[in-house]
Amino acid sequence: MKAEAILNFIEEIGILKSLPRTGWLVHGIKNGESIADHCYRMTLLSMVLADALVAQGIQLDTEKVMRLSLLHEIAEARIGDIPFTVLTYIPEEIKELGERKAVTSMLEKFGSMGEWYQELWEEFEQNETIEAKLVRAADKLELMIQVLEYEKLGYQSLDQFWKNDWNQRGFDVNPLVQEIMDLLTKEKI
Repeated sequence: MKAEAILNFIEEIGILKSLPRTGWLVHGIKNGESIADHCYRMTLLSMVLADALVAQGIQLDTEKVMRLSLLHEIAEARIGDIPFTVLTYIPEEIKELGERKAVTSMLEKFGSMGEWYQELWEEFEQNETIEAKLVRAADKLELMIQVLEYEKLGYQSLDQFWKNDWNQRGFDVNPLVQEIMDLLTKEKI
Protein backbone atom coordinates (compact mmCIF):
# COMPACT_ATOMS: atom_id res chain seq x y z
CA MET A 1 0.00 0.00 0.00
CA LYS A 2 1.42 3.32 -1.04
CA ALA A 3 0.90 6.57 0.83
CA GLU A 4 -0.05 8.26 -2.44
CA ALA A 5 -2.92 5.81 -3.05
CA ILE A 6 -4.30 6.43 0.43
CA LEU A 7 -4.04 10.20 0.10
CA ASN A 8 -5.65 10.20 -3.36
CA PHE A 9 -8.55 8.08 -2.10
CA ILE A 10 -9.17 10.24 0.96
CA GLU A 11 -8.99 13.42 -1.12
CA GLU A 12 -11.47 11.98 -3.61
CA ILE A 13 -13.85 10.88 -0.85
CA GLY A 14 -13.63 14.43 0.50
CA ILE A 15 -15.89 15.58 -2.32
CA LEU A 16 -18.77 13.92 -0.47
CA LYS A 17 -18.53 16.75 2.07
CA SER A 18 -19.59 19.26 -0.57
CA LEU A 19 -21.95 17.15 -2.71
CA PRO A 20 -25.57 17.62 -1.63
CA ARG A 21 -28.02 14.76 -1.50
CA THR A 22 -29.78 15.31 -4.80
CA GLY A 23 -33.20 14.23 -3.56
CA TRP A 24 -33.32 17.28 -1.31
CA LEU A 25 -32.51 19.61 -4.21
CA VAL A 26 -35.26 18.02 -6.30
CA HIS A 27 -37.69 18.77 -3.47
CA GLY A 28 -36.69 22.42 -3.12
CA ILE A 29 -34.30 22.15 -0.18
CA LYS A 30 -31.44 24.41 -1.20
CA ASN A 31 -29.04 23.96 1.70
CA GLY A 32 -29.73 20.32 2.41
CA GLU A 33 -27.38 17.84 3.94
CA SER A 34 -24.33 16.65 2.04
CA ILE A 35 -23.67 13.00 1.26
CA ALA A 36 -20.99 13.05 3.98
CA ASP A 37 -23.48 14.52 6.48
CA HIS A 38 -25.81 11.60 5.77
CA CYS A 39 -22.97 9.06 6.01
CA TYR A 40 -21.78 10.36 9.37
CA ARG A 41 -25.15 10.20 11.12
CA MET A 42 -26.05 6.94 9.39
CA THR A 43 -22.78 5.37 10.58
CA LEU A 44 -23.43 6.52 14.16
CA LEU A 45 -26.95 5.10 13.95
CA SER A 46 -25.54 1.81 12.60
CA MET A 47 -23.09 1.63 15.50
CA VAL A 48 -25.76 2.28 18.13
CA LEU A 49 -28.14 -0.24 16.56
CA ALA A 50 -25.40 -2.89 16.28
CA ASP A 51 -24.39 -2.38 19.91
CA ALA A 52 -28.05 -2.57 21.00
CA LEU A 53 -28.57 -5.81 19.10
CA VAL A 54 -25.39 -7.34 20.51
CA ALA A 55 -26.63 -6.36 24.00
CA GLN A 56 -29.82 -8.31 23.18
CA GLY A 57 -27.65 -11.38 22.52
CA ILE A 58 -27.82 -11.23 18.73
CA GLN A 59 -24.69 -12.46 17.01
CA LEU A 60 -23.33 -9.91 14.57
CA ASP A 61 -20.01 -8.34 13.66
CA THR A 62 -20.12 -4.73 14.83
CA GLU A 63 -16.82 -3.91 13.13
CA LYS A 64 -18.25 -5.15 9.83
CA VAL A 65 -21.36 -3.00 10.40
CA MET A 66 -19.11 0.05 10.77
CA ARG A 67 -17.11 -0.81 7.65
CA LEU A 68 -20.25 -1.38 5.56
CA SER A 69 -21.63 1.94 6.78
CA LEU A 70 -18.48 3.84 5.90
CA LEU A 71 -18.19 2.26 2.46
CA HIS A 72 -21.83 2.26 1.37
CA GLU A 73 -21.79 5.62 -0.49
CA ILE A 74 -18.21 5.81 -1.79
CA ALA A 75 -19.29 5.42 -5.42
CA GLU A 76 -21.09 8.74 -5.13
CA ALA A 77 -17.73 10.51 -5.04
CA ARG A 78 -17.50 9.61 -8.74
CA ILE A 79 -21.08 9.37 -9.98
CA GLY A 80 -22.93 11.66 -7.59
CA ASP A 81 -26.11 11.02 -5.68
CA ILE A 82 -28.69 9.62 -8.07
CA PRO A 83 -32.15 10.30 -6.65
CA PHE A 84 -34.83 7.63 -6.59
CA THR A 85 -36.86 9.50 -9.23
CA VAL A 86 -34.14 8.89 -11.82
CA LEU A 87 -34.88 5.15 -11.71
CA THR A 88 -38.05 5.92 -13.64
CA TYR A 89 -35.83 6.74 -16.62
CA ILE A 90 -32.65 4.73 -16.06
CA PRO A 91 -32.85 1.04 -15.16
CA GLU A 92 -31.57 0.22 -11.69
CA GLU A 93 -29.16 -2.30 -13.23
CA ILE A 94 -27.41 0.53 -15.10
CA LYS A 95 -27.09 2.58 -11.90
CA GLU A 96 -25.70 -0.46 -10.06
CA LEU A 97 -23.23 -1.18 -12.87
CA GLY A 98 -21.98 2.41 -12.78
CA GLU A 99 -21.58 2.33 -9.02
CA ARG A 100 -19.74 -1.02 -9.16
CA LYS A 101 -17.34 0.29 -11.81
CA ALA A 102 -16.71 3.42 -9.77
CA VAL A 103 -15.99 1.46 -6.59
CA THR A 104 -13.72 -1.00 -8.41
CA SER A 105 -11.78 1.83 -10.01
CA MET A 106 -11.50 3.77 -6.75
CA LEU A 107 -10.11 0.78 -4.87
CA GLU A 108 -7.87 -0.79 -7.53
CA LYS A 109 -4.65 0.77 -6.20
CA PHE A 110 -5.28 -0.70 -2.75
CA GLY A 111 -4.40 -4.26 -3.84
CA SER A 112 -5.79 -7.00 -1.60
CA MET A 113 -7.12 -4.41 0.85
CA GLY A 114 -9.08 -2.85 -2.01
CA GLU A 115 -10.47 -6.26 -2.92
CA TRP A 116 -11.62 -6.68 0.69
CA TYR A 117 -13.28 -3.24 0.67
CA GLN A 118 -14.95 -4.14 -2.63
CA GLU A 119 -16.27 -7.36 -1.06
CA LEU A 120 -17.67 -5.36 1.86
CA TRP A 121 -19.31 -2.88 -0.51
CA GLU A 122 -20.80 -5.82 -2.45
CA GLU A 123 -22.06 -7.34 0.81
CA PHE A 124 -23.98 -4.14 1.51
CA GLU A 125 -25.37 -4.17 -2.03
CA GLN A 126 -26.41 -7.85 -1.80
CA ASN A 127 -28.25 -7.14 1.49
CA GLU A 128 -28.20 -10.78 2.63
CA THR A 129 -26.23 -10.82 5.89
CA ILE A 130 -27.58 -9.49 9.17
CA GLU A 131 -24.88 -6.81 9.10
CA ALA A 132 -25.87 -5.63 5.61
CA LYS A 133 -29.56 -5.68 6.49
CA LEU A 134 -28.91 -3.64 9.63
CA VAL A 135 -26.85 -1.08 7.72
CA ARG A 136 -29.48 -0.87 4.97
CA ALA A 137 -32.15 -0.28 7.62
CA ALA A 138 -29.99 2.41 9.27
CA ASP A 139 -29.54 4.05 5.86
CA LYS A 140 -33.32 4.25 5.43
CA LEU A 141 -33.94 5.30 9.03
CA GLU A 142 -31.46 8.16 8.70
CA LEU A 143 -33.19 9.24 5.50
CA MET A 144 -36.58 9.27 7.19
CA ILE A 145 -35.22 11.10 10.25
CA GLN A 146 -33.93 13.77 7.86
CA VAL A 147 -37.28 13.92 6.06
CA LEU A 148 -39.05 14.52 9.37
CA GLU A 149 -36.52 17.21 10.34
CA TYR A 150 -37.07 19.05 7.05
CA GLU A 151 -40.83 18.81 7.48
CA LYS A 152 -40.48 20.35 10.96
CA LEU A 153 -38.61 23.22 9.29
CA GLY A 154 -41.65 23.81 7.08
CA TYR A 155 -40.86 21.91 3.87
CA GLN A 156 -44.12 20.44 2.62
CA SER A 157 -43.11 18.61 -0.53
CA LEU A 158 -41.76 15.46 1.12
CA ASP A 159 -44.79 13.13 1.26
CA GLN A 160 -43.28 11.10 -1.56
CA PHE A 161 -40.62 9.83 0.87
CA TRP A 162 -43.29 8.50 3.25
CA LYS A 163 -45.27 6.90 0.41
CA ASN A 164 -42.30 5.25 -1.32
CA ASP A 165 -42.47 1.49 -0.62
CA TRP A 166 -38.67 1.21 -0.75
CA ASN A 167 -38.43 3.58 2.23
CA GLN A 168 -40.92 1.52 4.22
CA ARG A 169 -39.36 -1.94 4.11
CA GLY A 170 -36.33 -3.67 5.57
CA PHE A 171 -36.96 -2.68 9.18
CA ASP A 172 -37.88 -6.24 10.13
CA VAL A 173 -34.19 -7.03 10.69
CA ASN A 174 -35.00 -6.52 14.39
CA PRO A 175 -38.06 -5.33 16.37
CA LEU A 176 -36.04 -2.39 17.78
CA VAL A 177 -35.36 -1.13 14.25
CA GLN A 178 -39.05 -1.44 13.34
CA GLU A 179 -39.99 0.36 16.55
CA ILE A 180 -37.79 3.33 15.58
CA MET A 181 -39.48 3.54 12.18
CA ASP A 182 -42.89 3.29 13.85
CA LEU A 183 -41.95 6.19 16.15
CA LEU A 184 -40.92 8.27 13.13
CA THR A 185 -44.20 7.48 11.38
CA LYS A 186 -46.23 8.47 14.47
CA GLU A 187 -44.25 11.69 14.76
CA LYS A 188 -45.05 12.43 11.10
CA ILE A 189 -48.76 12.18 11.79
